[in-house]
Amino acid sequence: MLEHHAHAASLANIGFEIVLGAKSALTHVRVAQSARDAVQVEEVAVTQGAGSSYCGHYADLGARLSRLELQVGLEGADAVTDLSGVHVLHDGRHADVTTRMDHNAGHTESTQLFKHIVAGVSRAVYQGRITVGEGANGTDSRQTAKALLLDERSEADLKPELIIFADDVKCAHGAAVGDLDVDSLFYLRSRGIPEDEARGLLMRAFVEDAVSGIANDDIRTAVWAMVERALLDVGVAA
Repeated sequence: MLEHHAHAASLANIGFEIVLGAKSALTHVRVAQSARDAVQVEEVAVTQGAGSSYCGHYADLGARLSRLELQVGLEGADAVTDLSGVHVLHDGRHADVTTRMDHNAGHTESTQLFKHIVAGVSRAVYQGRITVGEGANGTDSRQTAKALLLDERSEADLKPELIIFADDVKCAHGAAVGDLDVDSLFYLRSRGIPEDEARGLLMRAFVEDAVSGIANDDIRTAVWAMVERALLDVGVAA
């Protein structure tokens, strides 16, 4: 399922529910183009049966206010969720993603990976809460959020959470905010690569794993092309 939000100075307030039966599978790709004057608010609820699979990939280039709330309930054993997202923001844009992952059955798995590149006075937000319910033994859940801040006034707020009521689980979370690695930048420049081009290579490498998980070649190529255009907007050399 491909969901596309075009560039427009408008208000969008969307909500929908996805119910996956036993052993069913869905890949959901959400693409939101840069829309400086738009307000985009969306809430998605996903309920997963036993053995089902939900893969959600989200690319958001920001708006005056852009917010996605995603709630996933893994209600059946062996259900699997894989979430990834990328934000590339500039010129005062905002993008916010909030996820709530509820493991209510045993032997369920979830992964989350969100990458943000923020320039100018833009702001990226990630809030992710994983809850493992009583009796949901064998749960394996991981969440990672990372951000690159390109200017002194850029902002990224990353808040991963774990709430665990079971004993036999594997859960991990992590968050990191910083600038481009100076050693990597120096290495590339020492090999004769101009600084703008070197910074671009490092930024592309930073977000690549948040896009590469899209299985459909055409959709992955289209999303990557959109990310490339956004990187040009933040001053990355082609």
